[in-house]
Amino acid sequence: MSTRLETVQVGAPPGRLSDWVIAPVQFNGFEGLTTVKEEFIAAPKFSCFGHQWQLVIFPGGDDDSSAGYVALRLQNCTEEAIGVDYKFIIKHPNGEEDISEGCDGKIRKFSPTRSTPVGDVGPAKGYSDFELRSMLLNYLVDGALIVEVHIRTNKH
Repeated sequence: MSTRLETVQVGAPPGRLSDWVIAPVQFNGFEGLTTVKEEFIAAPKFSCFGHQWQLVIFPGGDDDSSAGYVALRLQNCTEEAIGVDYKFIIKHPNGEEDISEGCDGKIRKFSPTRSTPVGDVGPAKGYSDFELRSMLLNYLVDGALIVEVHIRTNKH
């Protein structure tokens, strides 16, 4: 007699993605935020897909940023890994072209918050050269930079 175990999944299984969940994060007084490289502002945590998330902005860039660029990172603040597709969108206040960066339908694995990053898998992901700070100043709404965090995952 034999016993068959459940299939062990490696990576995100193929399948349909959920609808986007959108979390607008507003950084008030953006123009006055520090432009010292590596200094960051962490937004309050928000919930999505049973996980806690946090958007972190480096107004003066992180250690990998080119001069003048702002860095953005989305962090999994939960003690459990998850695979998601994500993107950041900043809408122009006068309806001109939006600024958008994202995974374009690719699931990226976010490890648990206290884990040590290994290769491309870590608790935080984002962009060191998201956009020039000087460009983002044109996108402020009453002095605030509003970053829409879009997240979706595989449907179960």
